[in-house]
Amino acid sequence: MSTLGEQLRAQRERKGITLEQAAADTRIREKFLTALEGGDYASLPGAVYTRGFLRNYAEYLDLETDELVVLFQQERGGAPPEPTPKRTFKPYRPVVHQSLIFRPVVFVPVLIIAFVGSFLGYMYYQFTTFATLPKLEITDPSTDGLAASSDLLVHGITVPGARVTVTLIPGPDFVDIHSGDDGSFDARVVLSPGSNHVLVEVQSAGKTNKVIRTILYQPTTPAIGPAPQLVVDQPAAGSTLTNVSVLVSGHVDRSVSRLLINNIAVPVSSDGTFQSRYYMPAGPQSFRVTAQTSSGGTVEETRNVVVVYTAAVVNVFVRGGDTWLLATVDGADVAGSGRIYKDGETAAFIGKEVRIKAGNAAAAQVIYNGELIAGLGKQGEVVERVFLAQ
Repeated sequence: MSTLGEQLRAQRERKGITLEQAAADTRIREKFLTALEGGDYASLPGAVYTRGFLRNYAEYLDLETDELVVLFQQERGGAPPEPTPKRTFKPYRPVVHQSLIFRPVVFVPVLIIAFVGSFLGYMYYQFTTFATLPKLEITDPSTDGLAASSDLLVHGITVPGARVTVTLIPGPDFVDIHSGDDGSFDARVVLSPGSNHVLVEVQSAGKTNKVIRTILYQPTTPAIGPAPQLVVDQPAAGSTLTNVSVLVSGHVDRSVSRLLINNIAVPVSSDGTFQSRYYMPAGPQSFRVTAQTSSGGTVEETRNVVVVYTAAVVNVFVRGGDTWLLATVDGADVAGSGRIYKDGETAAFIGKEVRIKAGNAAAAQVIYNGELIAGLGKQGEVVERVFLAQ
């Protein structure tokens, strides 16, 4: 028959839960969970506390708590649970009215009750403080919307002296500031034509809160002059793209001074060719390619495609710092991962199950099957995430 620790460890591993995750979910110290699974009862606190830990951990793992408590008593030496003191009842006596006299027999219990009440109040305050995310309110822009200018001022309110980061996706802007004494903060970013995701994160007392605003910037463009030549080579109109990003490429003539794809500027090489890659969610997608001349001449081409995912496609973009990264695809570690990825590096992983472990989770920006995940976790946090084929 397997031991208590073996049953706990086997059930946790069947569920794919790490000790770090179990400790965070149950609020039981990781060293106590390690001692329970290893049968190291000498490293555990008193039997009453250990039984409480064991019941919580067993319920978390969907195991039979009473059977495991009995097994714990047997492995620990068969010591029975602490006996519950019996109550004794004294016969009623006639009520005698006396003056209020503070004797030790009355004063000491009052002090004990006051101490216990103060301690419980302190513990409640600590718990609520730990569980509550720091305040974060973005007052400008107050909602998703349109911008008439590329210059965007982000204004908000949080707790005083908190670290605030503002990241523009896509875009190079990354602002790292601290809120003022009144909790207010301002940050200025430059929008790109098209859709911009403005990610605002606040870190205070080891906790992180975040808000995302989506701002669409559409600059006005003149429509004067002869139309230039535009040829879109990829993607083919009406094509179906499976488990890949969408590459839009083609070429223009020398008169073109500006090229836009879905209202976002794309560079054109000296020989007139262009290409840009897009990570889109599953379903029909449309790409409008616009070529403009300096005199205002404009021509457009549209490509409609269908994006399909039969596997987990995970694209990782390292932003805002370096991070150690290990990728495991379908149970095998990916060659070349398990190292420090520098700020600006990218990587792509495809499989039925993709497991990403990042040492600096805030710097690991992920697009999973075309859906943006702003970051895997907090600055300096070690996080492991599993992505499955949909």
